[in-house]
Amino acid sequence: MFVMPVYRLTKDAIFRLPDTSFADKGLSERGDLQRLLRANIGVVAPDVLIIAEEFGDWEESKRRIDLLGIDREARLVVFELKRGDDGGHMELQAIRYAAMVSRTTFQAAVAIYQNTLEKSRTVAGTNGVRSDARAALSEFLGGIELPADDEVLDVRIVLVSAGFDKEVTTAVLWLREWDLDIRCVRIRPYRHADEIILEVETIVPLREADEYITGIRKQAKEQRETKRMSGEPTGYWFMNTGDGSNEARSWEDCKQYGFMLAGGGEKWINDVRKLRVGDKVFAYLSRYGYVGVGEVVAEAVPFNDFTPVGQSKKLKDLPLRAKVQTARMADPDRADWCAAVRWIRAVDRDDAVLKNRSRRSTVERVKQPELVSELLDALGAGGAFVAG
Repeated sequence: MFVMPVYRLTKDAIFRLPDTSFADKGLSERGDLQRLLRANIGVVAPDVLIIAEEFGDWEESKRRIDLLGIDREARLVVFELKRGDDGGHMELQAIRYAAMVSRTTFQAAVAIYQNTLEKSRTVAGTNGVRSDARAALSEFLGGIELPADDEVLDVRIVLVSAGFDKEVTTAVLWLREWDLDIRCVRIRPYRHADEIILEVETIVPLREADEYITGIRKQAKEQRETKRMSGEPTGYWFMNTGDGSNEARSWEDCKQYGFMLAGGGEKWINDVRKLRVGDKVFAYLSRYGYVGVGEVVAEAVPFNDFTPVGQSKKLKDLPLRAKVQTARMADPDRADWCAAVRWIRAVDRDDAVLKNRSRRSTVERVKQPELVSELLDALGAGGAFVAG
């Protein structure tokens, strides 16, 4: 295995640093390398938050993921660590782990992180207010719209080792051809006086190749999405109530006061502002299914300015089940916007229908007439109105 030498530069000379190994320096795989990377994961994977260590919450297996993280695109990140120079069979282990967590929903990820926070609190002997995993994840993700609780998260893999033999890198390159996001990061130790210098390098994929392939994949994804969304608008919209992924929203409030809302960032504010009077809206409640269909009777306005039809008070001054995030509602860049909706059919969450026909977006035009018909029939609103 060829290793690029590392040098120390002075005014008078260039000195090659002698390489070493983690074993020679008495550094263990779990007690040292894993512990240090857990607290400094940005060294090998920027923009990742570790949500569990030695994770193995499954039956009939004693295998455990070294480190489990989540990135800023709300994807799970499986880390497999080795201190040796060849990587062993770490890619095979990592694939097993990725498969084991491949059906993890956002709600489950929140629970995993909450358990980790509670364990850390117990070990530290900390008393007082509990850490809130959902709030911490929301802050880490930048305050954007959180994934729906029942949304299954994508998974990517990061292999970290002092070296990788050709068998490992060949397997990783082949897996990447099949759109599995897996990468190799080499962390190699060198001696300098009494210090250990780490060389950290992503060897698969090369940056330039990764940017090119990412661009190709993005283009293909956009083409698939365009094909899926092709067709004439039906006059109906899909809207996720946000209930479940955000305590500041409640389907019961939407149903009682006649509105739908979205916000948390420019994208979602712009989306809800596209609704026009006369548009029809299907309300979807995460983990339950579709709970309502109605007609927009007033275009969206900021939460603090919204007065429901038939009410003399603004929504913010009415009794609500949602825990309103007052500071966010006062922020014009992050506040929720509410559109008034006259419900043609609105049901309790336990009577929701067609859970398996959800959409991935928060607000989206429905361009499939057959889906409209199926939803109207399931909600018992087939003859209520005809959209145009």
